[in-house]
Amino acid sequence: MNKCTIIFRADGGSDIGMGHFIRTLSLAEMLKDNFYCIFATRKPTEYQIEEIKKTCDKRIDLPEDDSHFKIFLNYLKGDEIVVLDNYYYSTEYQRQIKDKGCKLVCIDDLHDKHYIADIVINYTITDKKLFSTEPYTKLLTGFSYALLRKEFLQSKSERKIKEKFKHVFICIGGSDFNNLTCKFLDDLNKIDQIKEITIVTGNAYNYTHLLTEKVNKYSCKKAIKLYHNITAGELITEMDKADFGIVPCSTVLFETISRKLPVIIGFYVDNQKENALNLQDKFKQILVTGDLNKKHILFNDIKKLEENMLRDSCSVPLISEKISENFLKEFKILENEFSISVKEARNNDIDIYFKWANDREVRNNSINSNLIKYNEHINWFSKKIYEKNSFLYIFKKRDIPLGQVRFEKDIKDNFFIINYSVDTNYRGLGFGRTIVRMGIEKLLKDYDLSGELKLRAIVKEKNIASVKVFKALDFISKGIKPIDKINCFIFEK
Repeated sequence: MNKCTIIFRADGGSDIGMGHFIRTLSLAEMLKDNFYCIFATRKPTEYQIEEIKKTCDKRIDLPEDDSHFKIFLNYLKGDEIVVLDNYYYSTEYQRQIKDKGCKLVCIDDLHDKHYIADIVINYTITDKKLFSTEPYTKLLTGFSYALLRKEFLQSKSERKIKEKFKHVFICIGGSDFNNLTCKFLDDLNKIDQIKEITIVTGNAYNYTHLLTEKVNKYSCKKAIKLYHNITAGELITEMDKADFGIVPCSTVLFETISRKLPVIIGFYVDNQKENALNLQDKFKQILVTGDLNKKHILFNDIKKLEENMLRDSCSVPLISEKISENFLKEFKILENEFSISVKEARNNDIDIYFKWANDREVRNNSINSNLIKYNEHINWFSKKIYEKNSFLYIFKKRDIPLGQVRFEKDIKDNFFIINYSVDTNYRGLGFGRTIVRMGIEKLLKDYDLSGELKLRAIVKEKNIASVKVFKALDFISKGIKPIDKINCFIFEK
């Protein structure tokens, strides 16, 4: 059986850094055994070409000018999952990809646009209210979805925290286009407590000659090691030797978190600022200092980090060991949608609806659990498919009936009430979440309801499966309310 194709679209270089490229390739690395992976990029360096070759099945080279937008669209057949990682992918460009029939995943930093993607990933922010998305969009936020290379997920760190920090690790990412590395080396050279300095620069760093001169100049006073473009395994070794680190709020920060390395952090580009401020005073091993372009590393910063590490009250950030599993699950759900069709219900669907309506489990989970008579069902169904405030969708998996989703518009408050059921042959396989999500997207598209769709689900307290479905779809629980003397969860979005 042919694997589903994922096309990853990200760029990297000395002008924009390597963060987008590295983290997108890390995602490809997590998924490559289960999908056919293609990486599309502009002007790849030899380093990028070799890294793509290690992970992906194919590479697409795109032009440097703005024609890359249209050319990339022309590559798409409509049966691929597309992953976008950059700031210039507008809502309209997302729509063009979705209109091709593709599933779309966007990796976000700034939440500065409206997303119509199926999935949005932002592992530095946990407040989902900050995002503007469609009701069907799944948000993957927090450390459980950190995009890290496999080496940082596979090996555990057992770190002993020292009372005095004497060995510092510095890495300002793949390009460090403002050359903060040299500035921080100057700062650390003036601090007597610092005895060892380990510096790591990336593939796109352009100040090696100047940095080498400074390393040679200061080596009579400090033990300084300088590494350029080292592997993930070598990076882990150097992090584990250090007492603390100085890094920006980028992918390298999450790599240090995975190694439990105390760090002084800040931001040097706009997309890092909010993420850094969100970490302010949140974790004892992360000291946020502000704008690294203006900031100098002071002895007091190091002392404050040392003191923080002795406190028991502050929490410690942890990278989930199940990140790869989490992503694989979400992408498999998207892949599964390609084999599911959806259409509005018609008269010839009356019997399958009757079968589903009288299913024992469906009746148990309904507020009115009485069996339905066939003649009553005929009258109900015949009216429902023509009512202007009722929207019935039937789903099939490779032409076999899978389930149904019904939306009833409550004209009093304009909420659309969701009712769904899954055929007994497909239960326990995650199809409830899938058809509800697809149903919401279909309703939006058929009736142009974007921006005005308010959704509500009323779920029996004991219906654990449906509770999980709506929580997984980022519905907000409004608490439990008795309906006809039955306790029900009210979910809204």
